[in-house]
Amino acid sequence: MLLGIYCLVSLISVVNAQKFDAKHIKSAYMVNFFKHITWPNETSKKDYHLAIYKESSYFDFLSKALKDKKIKNKNIRVSYADNVEQLKRADSVYIPQEFNGDLHDIANSLRGTNTLIISDNSQNKHDVMINLMQVDKSTVISFEVNKSNIIYEKLSMSADLLLLGGSELDIATLYRETELAMQKTRSKSIKLQSNLLKQEQQLTLSRKALNKLNIELSRNASSAKAQKFELAQLKINVTKKQQQVEQQRIRLEQVTEQSIKTETELLKQQAMLADKSTENQKILATAEQSKKVLKQQEEELVRHIAQLKEQSDDLKSKKETISNQQTYLFLTTILTTLAILAVLLIIFFSNKNKKTTTKLTKTLAHLNDTQEQLVQSEKMASLGRLVAGVAHEINTPLSIAITANSLVLDDTLEIKDKIADTSLSKKRMDQHITMSEQSLVMSEGALQRVKHLLTNFKMVAADQVISEQRTINLAKYIDDVISTLSIEMKKKNVSYQFIGSDNLEVITFPGVFSQVLTNLVINSIVHGFDEQQGGNITIDITAANQGVEIHYKDDGRGMDAYTLTNIFEPFFTTKRGKGSTGLGMNIVYNIVNQQLKGTITVTSEQGVGTMITLILPNTV
Repeated sequence: MLLGIYCLVSLISVVNAQKFDAKHIKSAYMVNFFKHITWPNETSKKDYHLAIYKESSYFDFLSKALKDKKIKNKNIRVSYADNVEQLKRADSVYIPQEFNGDLHDIANSLRGTNTLIISDNSQNKHDVMINLMQVDKSTVISFEVNKSNIIYEKLSMSADLLLLGGSELDIATLYRETELAMQKTRSKSIKLQSNLLKQEQQLTLSRKALNKLNIELSRNASSAKAQKFELAQLKINVTKKQQQVEQQRIRLEQVTEQSIKTETELLKQQAMLADKSTENQKILATAEQSKKVLKQQEEELVRHIAQLKEQSDDLKSKKETISNQQTYLFLTTILTTLAILAVLLIIFFSNKNKKTTTKLTKTLAHLNDTQEQLVQSEKMASLGRLVAGVAHEINTPLSIAITANSLVLDDTLEIKDKIADTSLSKKRMDQHITMSEQSLVMSEGALQRVKHLLTNFKMVAADQVISEQRTINLAKYIDDVISTLSIEMKKKNVSYQFIGSDNLEVITFPGVFSQVLTNLVINSIVHGFDEQQGGNITIDITAANQGVEIHYKDDGRGMDAYTLTNIFEPFFTTKRGKGSTGLGMNIVYNIVNQQLKGTITVTSEQGVGTMITLILPNTV
């Protein structure tokens, strides 16, 4: 118990100096692990056996720290082991960080022996049960729990174990599965876009062919109409000519009949003249006159015959013309029939194009739905990162508070026993009061830190879920959002610095602004610092004309000209197939221009870093 008081006092001193003693924190974790883990034959055990693998200095420390320490009314026996056979006799084994290379062989050898394995900063997530985690050059210690391995060894774990500052490895697995599902959805969307582009090209070609057919049909229809009009005029002219020929034929028949009558009369007169040769000169004169009239009539008959011949030739020529026109009309009829067939083909292709257009419209609608689902998935992934970051930030102060309270409770129970057997001294009571006071102060500070983190989380999370307009202090709100991303930044050892005015206020939508800032930070971590450990992010705020100007800078790898040109394009990413959606910067661009009514520009140089400038109005 005195050792517990020493550990707590040491821990409190370290906390007040913003530093922690890793050995004491690890020993406190060891005690709590025995409290919250139950072995199948625990009731028959006389004590708990903890074996330290090949690290004599830590064995010496724990042997002294856990001497006479009772857990569930059982002592903790610490032993040193330098081979696997010695480890098999222990209830729990501790593998130091420098021997993580032996973890896989040790885990296989201890399989089925009901042994709890405690590792230190191991990257082998498959074989660990409880894995202590300590960031380099930091005294912040947390732990991971592989619940499936614990259950396999027939050990049971208390639900309160994770409250000490731990997390389950299954959460990371689920997150990776979500990323893989999003990657498949993005591949399907890219294929749909490619098919849509091909179908649009085919539709354009069909439209051009249809326009050509329409123009040709219009020309043919105009030509057929003109030919029909000419044919009607020719029919009218032929009818008139036929009527004229008929009239001339009737007149010719009348003249012929008259000639026949005249010739008959002349024969009679000649007969009379032959009979009356002796008639007087008057009758001869009359006969002479009759000859002259007959001659004139003969001449007129010759003229009529010549005219009739001319009309017959003219009629023959017109018949040939009519025959040619009938041939032309036949060809015109064939062309008209072909034109009608072309119209029917056009109607057929038009219906087919209409069906194709309907199918393309449905495909486009499905593509838009898919893109909207990807945007929502990206938003939920951002909110998931926010929850994970806050959970890890809360674990550390909460673990400190729980550990301090646990030590105070143990010491209080010891004081209670001493009061019962009247062996309590004033010095021991003063030690208890001092330790309790310091522990409560430490717990109060840790719980206040938890309260502050929860307040920031509730405000930022509510802003992302409920998009309402309100007045915010930009410097404070940016600090709140960055605090929710601290776990992601710690993984890459990325530091953050704010410069500029800290009293600028704007009326805006905090939820969408936090989404913009979150996407920028995650983009820097994933793309800017992906090949390096450590980096710096700087945010500078200055007042602008009726607004504010925000300069976001990182000193990561930077971008080439091609990436810089396409950075705002949807589905564009340099991490294709590695879990990146390609929508982050496109979402940022749309939010800044449409919802925040501002502008965004990006400048970058490879090997130097990237600067993103946002200009936002004072009021949206």
